[in-house]
Amino acid sequence: MDLGLSVEAERYRDGLRDWLSGNLPPQWRDIPVGTGDDQTYVAMRRQWGRRLFEAGWLAPHWPKEYGGLGLGADAQLAFVEMLVEAGAPEPMNNNGMGIFAPALMRFGTDEQCARYLKPMLSHDDIWCQGFSEPQAGSDLAGLSTRAIARGDRLLVSGQKVWTSFALFAERCYVLVKIAGSPGTTLVVVHMDRAGVTVRPLRNITGTSEFCEVFFDEVVVDAADVVGGIGDGWKVATYALARERSSALAQRSLQLTRELTRMMGALGGLGRLEGAEHALVDAFVRTRVVDSTVRRVFALSADKTEPGFLAPIAKILWSESHQKQLAMLLEAAGPEVAGAGADWSEWTRSLLFARAETIYGGTSEIQRNLIAKALGLPSDRR
Repeated sequence: MDLGLSVEAERYRDGLRDWLSGNLPPQWRDIPVGTGDDQTYVAMRRQWGRRLFEAGWLAPHWPKEYGGLGLGADAQLAFVEMLVEAGAPEPMNNNGMGIFAPALMRFGTDEQCARYLKPMLSHDDIWCQGFSEPQAGSDLAGLSTRAIARGDRLLVSGQKVWTSFALFAERCYVLVKIAGSPGTTLVVVHMDRAGVTVRPLRNITGTSEFCEVFFDEVVVDAADVVGGIGDGWKVATYALARERSSALAQRSLQLTRELTRMMGALGGLGRLEGAEHALVDAFVRTRVVDSTVRRVFALSADKTEPGFLAPIAKILWSESHQKQLAMLLEAAGPEVAGAGADWSEWTRSLLFARAETIYGGTSEIQRNLIAKALGLPSDRR
């Protein structure tokens, strides 16, 4: 298993680094979580995604016919590395490009791929994910959103929650149960259709990226069923596996960059002395997370399923990030209260990080996946 980059990926990385040095606006560097109002933040990330697309840097691992460069998974890792190195924001459409697109390429029809992938890549269409429900979060088998067949269409009714950026999305991939059919089915919902209602949910940081979405007999064309009736769980689990490998690369690299910034912040308060052991522990954790995520990407590049390495990486990253931020604020001490805007950003990051062991699959669910892969007994309920 090769943990390095191919020659093609290295060439791509070097070109992207040069482009970023001259095209990333200074005001877009190192923007903390929850900065500004939601609409401005989303508009900035959408514009940034379009710039990357128009310059030909976005989704290097996608096939050329869908707008990518036809390179390997290691080129996508290089893309993430360069964005983090430059302090650049994430493009807006990770729910689409990083999660749903791989599943659509695997299970969707040629017509679906032609219709949805390029507008997704160009950021003309922002996508959101309609999986979690009020009574079915990590346990998606208990979802209650229903669809009724009416000729060559479905009428979808139900509620989804914790749907990131649904207020700004044009499309949503939704798990439903179809009356009279076993299993679950994944469908594409057009967010401007009659019967779709989106309500933002303000979180502890003061932002409202999470939403609840209500469907009241929303019309879905039969052509927007992905993977076939009853195959939704297969499509969803494939998509979620890609979510963990794609998003975790960005998060793990940001962990290292953030630790460097933390040391500067503590130094500015004269608080480095006494925090040495905690900083060393945090540094070791960043190396472990980085190594694990790179192994996941190397397996993906070899067309091998990462198996339980992906949930291990998710647990390592989310729990390490929470500990890292808590360590920073504890080491900073009471001076944080009057230390200015920079420290309010660190506090906001700590608050937002509380969700990281929940979203994308809770730590409990991740441990169940690892236990299942190791042949251990299932959890008792």
